[in-house]
Amino acid sequence: MEEYIPGILDNTSDDGGFDLQQEIARSAFADMCHDWERNQKYDQALRITIERLHEAGRQAHVLDIGTGSGLLSMMAVRAGADSVVACEAFRPMADCAERVIAANQMHEQIRLVKKRSTKLTVGPGLDMERRANVLVTELFDTELIGEGAIGTYRHALEHLLTEDVLTIPHRATVYAQVVECPLALSWQYLKTLSNADGDILLRVPPEVSACRGSSAVFDIQLSQLPPNSFNALTEAIPVLEFNWSKHHDLRTNHTAKSVCKARTSGFPQAVFMWWDLTMDTDANVVLSCAPYWAHPDYERLKLRTNGERRLPEGNLIPWRDHWMQAVYFLPPVKVPLQTGQEFVLQSYHDEYSLWFGMDEESTISVPHCSCGWHIAQSRSRIGQLNDSLRNKRYLNYFERVFSGDSVVLVLSEGSLLGLAAARMGVKQVLLYEPNAISRRCMEAFVEHNNVQNVQFISSADALEPEQAASVTHVFSEPHFPSAILPWDNLHYGDLLKNLRPLLPVTVAIIPASGTLYGIPVEFLDLQKINAPLGTCEGFDLSLMDRLIEQHSMYADSPVEAQPLWEYPAYALAGATRLMDIDFVTDFEEIKLERGEMSLSEPSRLNGIAIWIEWHLDGSLSPKTTISSGPLVPVEEASDEPVRWNVNWRQGVHLVRSFPNRKAVIPWTVKFNPTSSNVYFQFDYTDE
Repeated sequence: MEEYIPGILDNTSDDGGFDLQQEIARSAFADMCHDWERNQKYDQALRITIERLHEAGRQAHVLDIGTGSGLLSMMAVRAGADSVVACEAFRPMADCAERVIAANQMHEQIRLVKKRSTKLTVGPGLDMERRANVLVTELFDTELIGEGAIGTYRHALEHLLTEDVLTIPHRATVYAQVVECPLALSWQYLKTLSNADGDILLRVPPEVSACRGSSAVFDIQLSQLPPNSFNALTEAIPVLEFNWSKHHDLRTNHTAKSVCKARTSGFPQAVFMWWDLTMDTDANVVLSCAPYWAHPDYERLKLRTNGERRLPEGNLIPWRDHWMQAVYFLPPVKVPLQTGQEFVLQSYHDEYSLWFGMDEESTISVPHCSCGWHIAQSRSRIGQLNDSLRNKRYLNYFERVFSGDSVVLVLSEGSLLGLAAARMGVKQVLLYEPNAISRRCMEAFVEHNNVQNVQFISSADALEPEQAASVTHVFSEPHFPSAILPWDNLHYGDLLKNLRPLLPVTVAIIPASGTLYGIPVEFLDLQKINAPLGTCEGFDLSLMDRLIEQHSMYADSPVEAQPLWEYPAYALAGATRLMDIDFVTDFEEIKLERGEMSLSEPSRLNGIAIWIEWHLDGSLSPKTTISSGPLVPVEEASDEPVRWNVNWRQGVHLVRSFPNRKAVIPWTVKFNPTSSNVYFQFDYTDE
């Protein structure tokens, strides 16, 4: 039986509390050390580099910056390094690395220094006896330089390394592909909101349309984008290069211009970005983060998997979640590119960020949100607001239930649908907007569209009794920016409960109820972020597994939020209805539901996906239901992965213990209306 404990500690460790517990839990329950290609190519590059030095009659003195588990340092010892210094600033992980290195009987060959590389001292009797002539490190993120790689390398080259140092990796190359991608654009720019007849309800204010959006990297599993969702206007183009062994090449601000030729016509809307690592000086070992259609090993890997169970194309290449790909939005253009047309793509970087532009006459600064929407709302939320099918379902329902006498109280934040109701002939709309930034965004829409019958409510307590008495309908999408999991939006019910004594008995509640669903699945890769390592490339890392598991029990929720469209999974049973929650009757006391899921192939189980559906009128009619889950009904034992809504994160419980799977899984769901929390328990093993 899996006993699930909410992530609130009564007692924290001496190391420093919940945040530290969570940081430790997340430091290795990611796929980093499960990335076999990364591990093997680092190992291969170490062997080549150290062997080359020895053949030249030279010693190999290795520095490992940010050693983590100690894996790369142990690889260096195995490859024959004459000395190894490893540094790790995160003390709990440094202590763990010390134990891991000792357990692998390499504590005499590796000098572990528990401090940042920028604090290391060099000289006899100091942290490093001498400057290192080999640097091995993994300082990269999806954006390559977002974790401060440039500054760390520059300091090491100046203070810690010899002039002829060999760095592993040796070089990084950033690739860009210019695309037309309406799907990606729907996560960036708000669209005009129209009804089913095409009548415009809300136009987007010009300051919102012109905003470049957030400067935060938009990381994404590009290989999982639907193939028909984008038009590749160019081939993949190498645009930036970082030679990690040359101090003068590692500039903190740089602009590069690349002449491109459009291979097809279309509007240049975005840049897909990824990078590769050339691990050694002779380029014998290269690690690519490209999506499948541009991956150098794709055809070979496709042949190798021939005859196996059919996989999505995007899952034929090595999977990793610590290095994904990224989307960067280009400034809007009014004229499309034509096939064969040449243009200049400008690539920029500072010490931590990349961005792109196409105007070669002027420099484009790093984008920052000036309109507020990209601060107040997530990209997936903007996608929801632009979802025409979702909006149509809501607006069609509004037309049936609202009239000229309706007074609508909107208990949602940033709800353009609630604002649209004011343009549909209702008497008045009361908008609940407690967040100052979100409220300013909504006020811009009210002003730009000259909406007269709207009043803002800064808190539920600010609703006057006479206002409450006039309310005929309460509407919520529901959406609250603080929500992480879909059912966190059950906060709507808590707000409603507090207001019920002020509202008329006859008030209509929209949505009237919600239903939680779950489905047992086999993920192709996502389970790796939560799987123990055991032995990794011949080294015992079980001590790190135990450290991470210990802290994860306290700090990690048993159900986490993930955009499951990026992580293919096969259903092992049909969807199970876990709990119905009525927004009028079910917020008075704790609710408990129990049941069972039956699996045809329990050995394949490695996760349980969970989502919620909102029922506008309380019925389960598809016409009045808004789902955060699959786009089509889930069938058991299908050869196709589940198709998820791309504008929502779903909940997922990853199965941590693998032996003795049950064919029938008892489950328990508890809803606590006081905290609006939902707790899940799944009994899937006989142990």
